[in-house]
Amino acid sequence: MLSPVTINNYGGTCNFVIPHWLQPFTDPAKTARPAARALRNLQEVLAYGHGGDRPYIHLVDGGISDNVAMRGVLDALEALEALHAVHQPTPLDRVRRIIVIVVNSLSSPKTNWDQSESPPGSLEILLRATGVPIDHYSYEAIELLKDTAARWQTMRRLRAAAAFAGNKDPSVADALNLPDIDVYAINVSFPALADKAELAYLNELPTTFVLPAEAVDRLRAAAGTIILSSHEFKRLLKDVGAAVVRAPTAAGSAAGAP
Repeated sequence: MLSPVTINNYGGTCNFVIPHWLQPFTDPAKTARPAARALRNLQEVLAYGHGGDRPYIHLVDGGISDNVAMRGVLDALEALEALHAVHQPTPLDRVRRIIVIVVNSLSSPKTNWDQSESPPGSLEILLRATGVPIDHYSYEAIELLKDTAARWQTMRRLRAAAAFAGNKDPSVADALNLPDIDVYAINVSFPALADKAELAYLNELPTTFVLPAEAVDRLRAAAGTIILSSHEFKRLLKDVGAAVVRAPTAAGSAAGAP
């Protein structure tokens, strides 16, 4: 289960050229903050270009490095922000909305550790030693996305404010020169469920490739409930002037599932 996959690395034989919009990140001495993570990611990617030195690439489960697959999104947003700071054009300059749906199926089954004077055993601690950091990193990644969205929104409001209209200080203008993009961070996770009984049921589901049909149905229903009740999803619908349309039933009514 989750065995590594090995592929041949042909890096260096395909005439790859760094896109012009990534050029500002190739020189660490000239890279403005906050592009440190984007620069590191670019360096990691470019390292695969030396196929002669690294003829094989081993792909393993990415849970311990990025369990909710947010690193690529955060790197892209950071690169976009850094390019705006140095007045460089980007491929996303005409984009007005970015919608990120983060599916975080983290479950936290209860333990009875705090009900006993005896501490947990070595095996229990070892199992938690991998799970807890993964969960904390996932939480931080989602919160960082929300922070980015809030910062961009705040700067856009400041640029539109009457007090900024007469600004003559270029340093102030540069500080507010963030992407004019609305980012919607829709977090789909069990704690958002209002139904505590359903939350308790889903929270006890094991990590497995085989679930009973009832569990699959309840997971899918929970995801729909969480998305429809999400503040960010509602904000998105309001901003684009859209509404959720219910699927018609067999009788032609509008009382079916969305």
